[in-house]
Amino acid sequence: MPSRVDFIVGWFRQYGLAVWFLVVSGLVVGRLALAGADVSGDAELYLVATRRWLNGTDPWATPIGDWWFGAPPPTLLAMAPFAVLPPELGRWMVLATTVVAGVATVRLLRLPWWWLAFPPLLLSMFGNPQAWLVPLLVGGWGWLAPIVKLYAAPVLLLQRRWRDLAVSVLIIVISAPLLPWGSYIAQFQAISGHLADQSPEFSAFGSPILMAIAIVGLVLVGRERASWLVTPALWPSTQWYYSSLAVPALMPAAGALVALPIPGIIVAAILITAVEVRLVERSASHTPKPTAVPT
Repeated sequence: MPSRVDFIVGWFRQYGLAVWFLVVSGLVVGRLALAGADVSGDAELYLVATRRWLNGTDPWATPIGDWWFGAPPPTLLAMAPFAVLPPELGRWMVLATTVVAGVATVRLLRLPWWWLAFPPLLLSMFGNPQAWLVPLLVGGWGWLAPIVKLYAAPVLLLQRRWRDLAVSVLIIVISAPLLPWGSYIAQFQAISGHLADQSPEFSAFGSPILMAIAIVGLVLVGRERASWLVTPALWPSTQWYYSSLAVPALMPAAGALVALPIPGIIVAAILITAVEVRLVERSASHTPKPTAVPT
């Protein structure tokens, strides 16, 4: 019979990460609730900015509540179908689609249900278009992901999905006359400043040493995993929820690290992933192959 220690170790291996996600997410959600945060605040930010554009005003010129809109112009295109709806309906529609997208992320990647409590993914499900990215990229709609969030493009680039990338570029080029690129470029320095002020900078961007370590780690984990990790690791002005894009590449120990809201921890997670990958490969190489049974 297995000992109590074996039972505890086995239980921890099976459910420890789930408990970790639930505890961290519970603390984060509780803190937001105590602060009176709007559950669909991200959706409102994107929708108000998009309505400003549709009404002929500048989406980046003035703050929306306590926040500045900072997404590049293609995001306005992705949000337009929701922005033309009545304001309340549009906001709840965005919130609903991000919740569905979070569930789709877990289902498409065949992860245990408790990955819904992975804090960066859970935060993106509160009305942020970030939640759409993994389902789009995994579900055959990868060309649309860079329209939603431009920083999804490195995934397509590293995965050598040239057709999806070409379609994205074509859409951006064709839509350019409709979008306020001139205003965005003219204000780029100010927009970048607002983003930097609003973002704790969870990536390694801006630190040459951390960036060098991150790049080495990305090489070690392999091109496929690196494609999901490169944006959370190296993109400027990142926020915590950007790490939801890394879910397809995360292994348990790395996932536990990224679940913490600590700037730069993604670099440690990448190095841990490299170690985990090597351990899995070594274990697989030492597993004896089944011998064929003569018939």
